[in-house]
Amino acid sequence: MSSASFTDRDRLWRDMESGQSADWDIVVAGGGITGSGIFREATRRGYRTLLIEQRDFAWGTSSRSSKMVHGGLRYLAAGNVSLTRHALQERERLISEAPNLVRRLAYYFPLYRGKFPPRIAAGLLFWLYDRLAGVSDHRPVSNEELSQAFTGLDISTTNGAFYYTDAVTDDARLALRVMHESVRDGGTLRNYTRGTRVLRDGNRVVGLRIEDTESGKTLDLSSRVVINATGAWADRFRDPPPKGIRIRPQRGSHLVLCSRQFPAVAAIFLLHPEDGRRLFIYPWENRTIVGTTDIHHPEELDTAASITPAELDYLLQAAAQLYKDRPPTRDDVLSTRSGVRPILVSGNPDKPSKGSREHKVWSEEGLVGCSGGKLTTFHHMALDVMDRAQEYLPDTPTASDQRIFPTLKTEPNELLPGNAEQASLLLGRFGDDAGKLVSQAAAGELELLLDSGISLAELRWSLRNESVLHLDDLMLRRSRLGILLRDGGAELLDRIEPLCRECLGWDEERWAAERERYRDIIGRFYSVPERA
Repeated sequence: MSSASFTDRDRLWRDMESGQSADWDIVVAGGGITGSGIFREATRRGYRTLLIEQRDFAWGTSSRSSKMVHGGLRYLAAGNVSLTRHALQERERLISEAPNLVRRLAYYFPLYRGKFPPRIAAGLLFWLYDRLAGVSDHRPVSNEELSQAFTGLDISTTNGAFYYTDAVTDDARLALRVMHESVRDGGTLRNYTRGTRVLRDGNRVVGLRIEDTESGKTLDLSSRVVINATGAWADRFRDPPPKGIRIRPQRGSHLVLCSRQFPAVAAIFLLHPEDGRRLFIYPWENRTIVGTTDIHHPEELDTAASITPAELDYLLQAAAQLYKDRPPTRDDVLSTRSGVRPILVSGNPDKPSKGSREHKVWSEEGLVGCSGGKLTTFHHMALDVMDRAQEYLPDTPTASDQRIFPTLKTEPNELLPGNAEQASLLLGRFGDDAGKLVSQAAAGELELLLDSGISLAELRWSLRNESVLHLDDLMLRRSRLGILLRDGGAELLDRIEPLCRECLGWDEERWAAERERYRDIIGRFYSVPERA
């Protein structure tokens, strides 16, 4: 199987300017998980498809989510069986097709005395949750077992718990792997490219004007269908929005802690002592994650979201319940991150309780949009979008293989004999391209950087094959070094500089500018905020 390297950006722009690549079946605007899922389905059906992203791939919500691939217990508790069923089916699909990237994780749901749900109701809820997923993973847990699993937890107010399973992933790498499979099927993509104007002939959409956000150059593309998959940015791109439906940007912030100091053997949901909201603490990439807040985000969307001092204190207060003997402080936080969810609301957009995690697909004369939804159901959303887009497209043979990810041809022990754990991580992040990644690694480049679980060989591969334009692309999305390590992994930058200069042709001046840009991004959007 050949490598599915991302499209040469400069060559593609020249080809589009000359007219060689200016005519498409589908142009997808939005390079997060929703757009990548649509891109995957469109290319698999044989359509000539271009994916564009105004910033870097997965720059927005799809690199700053909670990383959970789940059915949504609260959606089920609210009576939304359909959403939960679709989400659980997709969860199981992803675990099966990408087991090294989407991993099943144990969860504990403590029951608090005098709080909803009571034990009997909780038991029925988890029974139905498993039934919809086609698994049998839940069981009741005593206070004693709960205390053994989470030694720092105060169990004086709990009445046992329920054990069940969901899954977690690396959201950015998930989106990137979906893109790789789409490119392998003939798709074309370009980051730092935004749609500025939908082109029409009368009322019928006939194309899209795009802008290279690095150079400011523009050109017009023709397309049978333009698909708006811009998430929280969708309202800017659609005309008009569906009647009575609006997008409410909703911020969720998280803390990253050292797992040695603050271990979490599994995910656990806790009631916040201040407002009674359920929050979670869980292990991810050898770190402990605390989240999430749920706040209306009225700020400018083109500026990255960041945690506020109030949110930081709120999450530290939640974490103190699990680590009562040694509560984490501001100084213990390795990094923070905030993402903006595109929540659909009807009526008053300022009432979070009215928000929905379902998605809506809309279409008018060749402009098809998808708003709302959640990471877990990206494939289900893609199918709905393509069903609506089909009326504007020529018929093509339906792809016989309905898998998102093909079956891997490489086994972990074949990739790295004697190191199945690292091999599994590489196969999860890069699929069968992991074989070429390993074979092209220079001496010593497969060694892990600090305790990150990431190697220089992975950075080399991304620099050569994944359209890296800036240092933050590499550190925050192609790898997760920027959120796993304190100060964005500043101590590694001297080791990374030669790779960037070799693979991207950066001179000393360009490296200095990129380093300064990266430090600014880390300081403003991924660090502990100063107190007001």
